[in-house]
Amino acid sequence: MFARIARWQPDEGAAVAARAVAAMALAGLAVIHVVDLPGTLGPTPLVGIGYFGIIAAAVVICGGMIARSHWLVWAAAGAVAVSAMGGYVLTRSLPGGFLGDHHDVGNWHCSLGIAALSVESVIILLVLLAVLGTWQARIHAARVAAMPRPAAQRAPEYSHAR
Repeated sequence: MFARIARWQPDEGAAVAARAVAAMALAGLAVIHVVDLPGTLGPTPLVGIGYFGIIAAAVVICGGMIARSHWLVWAAAGAVAVSAMGGYVLTRSLPGGFLGDHHDVGNWHCSLGIAALSVESVIILLVLLAVLGTWQARIHAARVAAMPRPAAQRAPEYSHAR
């Protein structure tokens, strides 16, 4: 029984599912910002440029998430989600506006904004779960490496020269 536990490997199916959900959430984040983009280009061009940045980053990171799992891809996904959340909060909370956006101050009930916050929360949750899974796998690997191993038995040596 202990030998089976020592050979434990993280579930690849769970890792693939987490990457798929993260990729879909990033695609959803890009779509939400594409839908809201026309309203930001005219009156608030700096916010529109930020939207282009979020859209481009989400699409590129989504492709990276589909291609392979790497800690940099997960970190980038978390960074784009946190920065988009930060932009939402700043445009609504700063009294003078943020990046020239004065009409969104206090507008916390924007349906696209709430949808974006929901998707960003899913991305951040998945990033945290990926970090937790990696941390647990490293702890397990360290424990397995520290386990005493039975001494290897030597095969009898036969000499052809007598």
